[in-house]
Amino acid sequence: MAVKLYLGCLLAAIYRTPIGNGAKRMNSILLERAGGASIILGSLLLAAYAALFPALLPIGSGTYDFVQVVQDPDWTSLAAAAFAGVLLMLAGFYAVYARIRGRSDLAGAIGFLLIEAAYLLQACKITWELCLYPIIAAHPESAFLLRDGIIKHDPGVALFRLAASATILVGILLFCRLLYRSGDYPKAAAVLIFAGALVYAVGPMVSIFTSVGGIFALAAGCLLLGMELVRPCRA
Repeated sequence: MAVKLYLGCLLAAIYRTPIGNGAKRMNSILLERAGGASIILGSLLLAAYAALFPALLPIGSGTYDFVQVVQDPDWTSLAAAAFAGVLLMLAGFYAVYARIRGRSDLAGAIGFLLIEAAYLLQACKITWELCLYPIIAAHPESAFLLRDGIIKHDPGVALFRLAASATILVGILLFCRLLYRSGDYPKAAAVLIFAGALVYAVGPMVSIFTSVGGIFALAAGCLLLGMELVRPCRA
């Protein structure tokens, strides 16, 4: 039921016809402000996560024991912050698209749907880190699943991660194209979001610090979007 309601809201965002001469947004001014506040708070949480992850956790500059990282007391707090940030972004991007949906083409609409799906997939991944990884790491008989990368390299998990990365890349590419051309948002926001998502997607193949840098850039771009949404109405 919840999935049907969610899909219904997304389709309404794409196909609903504006009801007024100047109403090119689906949401009211109040809802737009709420969406802006949501994406700003989500951006700040993700930026804090990106900054504190390498500072608080025992990662170092070389190899590290992932089990020890998960067992660190700060792991759960950081994962919870990231989870909240992603959920806030999910709501915030709805407001971002609502403002420009009247000028969106099919590619932009598909990009919006893919970005929302990407945030849901990211929330799923963070749920593992928040709820499952600490339990696995706490038991010596199961800790090898994390330490030896058994879970990470499982074919099903690898396919899920690949689908999540592909969804991010394609969705961001299409949606940032719409953002850049819309004229309603700073072009720097589209550039930062695209670059951040690209770096984050390829990060696991390079270094965890690469992924963290991608999160930081994406959060900066999203912060610009939120600040635009909460600005007073332009005449």
